[in-house]
Amino acid sequence: MTVHFTVGVYQKKEGEEEWTALVPARYAAYLSGAGDSRLRDRMIERLRDSLRKAPPRDQELFQLPLGTEMMRLAIDVKSKAGHIHGHMPLIVEPRWVSDGEQRLFVYHPSRRDMWFITDNREDLPALALALAREHWTDVEDEDEIDELLSNGKDRLVTVAFSAEPMTLLDMLPSRKKDNRAAASASRPERVLHDLAVDETQRTATSAAKLGGVPRSPYRERLAYLMGGQRPRSVAVVGPPGSGKTTLLLQWVNDRLVEDGYPIHKNLDKCHHVWRLSGKRLIAGMSYLGQWEERCLAVLDEARKRKGILWIDDLHLFGRLGQSRQSERSFADFFRGPVRRGDLAIIAELTQEQYARLERDAPGLAE
Repeated sequence: MTVHFTVGVYQKKEGEEEWTALVPARYAAYLSGAGDSRLRDRMIERLRDSLRKAPPRDQELFQLPLGTEMMRLAIDVKSKAGHIHGHMPLIVEPRWVSDGEQRLFVYHPSRRDMWFITDNREDLPALALALAREHWTDVEDEDEIDELLSNGKDRLVTVAFSAEPMTLLDMLPSRKKDNRAAASASRPERVLHDLAVDETQRTATSAAKLGGVPRSPYRERLAYLMGGQRPRSVAVVGPPGSGKTTLLLQWVNDRLVEDGYPIHKNLDKCHHVWRLSGKRLIAGMSYLGQWEERCLAVLDEARKRKGILWIDDLHLFGRLGQSRQSERSFADFFRGPVRRGDLAIIAELTQEQYARLERDAPGLAE
């Protein structure tokens, strides 16, 4: 699946061009030479290669956040190499850390280990000076000083390209021939049976009664979006009591008809709609990262069984999974598979709930 990326690149000219990609340090991409076009092509190939190896949780760190800028702040520090006086380049990334709260992640473009966080832009000069004093006191090489300071010819640019990065499905043990036994042990095939309700089976056995009459054109529109072999993800938004649940139950029945169930009577040939909640997914979790293992098992089983997830509380996904040790949420986990079409999700939300999802997890809401 092709994904579009926009990566920040710090450019500095010291005789020849020096390009440093603003990506996680373990995927460091640094190039030098002449010719912007040639360097751009080389950088894109380097980044594509890194994305093929980077797990999905790291891929978001390649994207340059909106509003990112480069600043040059004056510093004056004494070091073993002498007096360091000049302007230090800093990349300032605004990031949302909670509902309504944004902080600035600030770091040196060539030294990613030099960083700090602040929520007040006015504090940047003082914090930059403190950062330089902390890291540059022991600098002994004058050439290193030149690398750390801005020469006035540096700038922040972006490189946009398409790539086919590693997906969650590529990480599944079931894709690795030498690890099939471990796959069956760590990710049981019946995880959805334990956590969710099979609405398709309930509808096929008449356990679910279809009440009310879904209004046109919503029924037809839903059948179009969620039909075929690669159904899309859909949010059904409306006020309480407007018939969202009735519409979805009718769609489950329509999906059975589309899959030919009235003729062959074989549920194994049908797309199954599993109804579950984020709270149910996270229930009983006792250590960091455990919910990700469970979600990965859900994703694996949904793929194998042509499953579609009906999420009852999608509006909570922007915060579920977060803890003091990690800001990663359910939205961060599911956003990639949904965007790439690896997983189809359907959810019913009120206007207020959808607004919350847009605030907490705009990428997933989109």
